[in-house]
Amino acid sequence: MKAISRISAIFMSLAMVVSLAACGTEKKDDVSSEATTERKTVSTEVKFGALYGPTGVSLAKLAKEKATIADPYTDDSSEYVNTYAADYVDEPTQMVAKLSSGEVDVACVPTNLAAKLYKVTNGNIKVAAVSTLGVLYMIDTSGEVKSAADLKGKTIYAPSTVQGSNPEYILNYVIAKNGLDDVKVSYEYTVDELTAKIVSGDVQTIMVPEPKATAIKGQLTKAEKEFAVTDMQAEWNKVCDTPIAQGVVVVRADWLKDNEGAFKTFLNDFAASSDAALNDLDNTVAAVVELGVIPNEALAKQAIPNCNIVSVTGEDMKKSVSGFINVLLEADPQSVGGAAPDDAFYYVG
Repeated sequence: MKAISRISAIFMSLAMVVSLAACGTEKKDDVSSEATTERKTVSTEVKFGALYGPTGVSLAKLAKEKATIADPYTDDSSEYVNTYAADYVDEPTQMVAKLSSGEVDVACVPTNLAAKLYKVTNGNIKVAAVSTLGVLYMIDTSGEVKSAADLKGKTIYAPSTVQGSNPEYILNYVIAKNGLDDVKVSYEYTVDELTAKIVSGDVQTIMVPEPKATAIKGQLTKAEKEFAVTDMQAEWNKVCDTPIAQGVVVVRADWLKDNEGAFKTFLNDFAASSDAALNDLDNTVAAVVELGVIPNEALAKQAIPNCNIVSVTGEDMKKSVSGFINVLLEADPQSVGGAAPDDAFYYVG
């Protein structure tokens, strides 16, 4: 009996070992199956728009490469790889038309325009990134204006094309916060007319964005004119704790709904393109000239470092943009469409 019991015990032990081995084998097969699961590739053509100038600079590498240049966004089932079609225009109003018609899915626009579009499209525009912090410079040939405070009693000229957009509101805010109620601002000339007039001496103080500011400085140097340049971003920071968030990336909400993975890849690519503009100047200069964003290499090389190009997304973007919009709202409610956008305006990922 003892021998039989001993034999039974041995068989039971062997059965348990086999059972455990079988369980271990089954678990190993499951892990192997999971490890070999492959993500599918989702390819999307993203049509983006930008204005000639600083926003065009930040997108230059992406426009030239026409395809994903950074790590594509991935989720549990898919990897999102994009191709790109770039559309450059001269005026913000042209970009409004392209966004409204669906000709572009994503665009770089002035911040106040994004807020207005959110209202008039019933929420079909979302802001997803800050692209430029500020690109405005004051140039004076009188020898008397070296800061905003020196504008007392003077006339400052700005291009007609900036009236009704961020530059006008930024200038008005700086003037008001400096208590300069006797300053006259004129928007009667185009930027080319202003260039001729400041070189000839017909006007003495102007405010223009890059790259026009650099081009005008070159003309004044060529004409052997003395001039002073004031960084309007620095003047703003003297009177306001909220940084300028002058340009933003927006996306159509109806397109985003079906293409969020592709848009997340775009944001990765936008960050890489912006970084190239900051840290790969020679190739960026070549790209912007080829694209027609800035007319020549000498101008591009001098102007790009003054364009304050950034790529700010997520909660930092929301804080920056909402703060800037609230400042504009306080200064002039119509500058942002009469009211600040609600939280649905912000895409934080």
